[in-house]
Amino acid sequence: MKRRAMTDRAKADKAQSIVSVAYDLYKEQPFEAIKMSDIAKVAGVSKGTLFLYYKTKESLFMEIIFQEYEKRFARFEDMLLPLETITLESFKILFLHEMESILDQDSVFVRLVAIKSTVLEKNVDYDTMVKVSIGLFTLLGKIVQLLTNRLPVLTAESYFELLQAQNAIIIGYANAASLPVAMHQVLGDHKLDGYRVNFKKHALLAMEYYLDGLIKHSRRNER
Repeated sequence: MKRRAMTDRAKADKAQSIVSVAYDLYKEQPFEAIKMSDIAKVAGVSKGTLFLYYKTKESLFMEIIFQEYEKRFARFEDMLLPLETITLESFKILFLHEMESILDQDSVFVRLVAIKSTVLEKNVDYDTMVKVSIGLFTLLGKIVQLLTNRLPVLTAESYFELLQAQNAIIIGYANAASLPVAMHQVLGDHKLDGYRVNFKKHALLAMEYYLDGLIKHSRRNER
């Protein structure tokens, strides 16, 4: 008897179950410690089946990061939709508040963002790269449109640049704050506290400086 082919829904459910397993493993372990065989075992599938869904470990974790962005921007949309208009001052407060809500250095989102370009994108298949790149651009476009409608004094280009700058700030400070154990010991032994980085505090401060400059520039152009 021939096995019945899986429906598209069943395939999507299986893919999501694999993503969920990888997500849970990543909450407890670093990326390099997780093996595809570990994911397959916990997910209850063979390695061959796993590779049918995700050609590389990096491709699987790119899917996770895309879903993390989906959740993040859905929350951002919920913050924006009730507002008909926004002033520059209230926009700054809103933007920093949204950013503060995601700045958990140990979260799956921040840890994956920090390795996206240096690790994940180095070994991701073309189809996954296309899906994630277009998907992220679409998500950003929706947020930019909502912001442009509510605060048209800033251009869509300015909002895209702002979101890119925010991403760079998060990546930079996440990496700067992730010191190895030996470095922590050196800083403590030699009282070199000036080298220490408070991820959340410094990322928000850098973003505030950027926003202040953007607001100052927009006001100068209004004159």
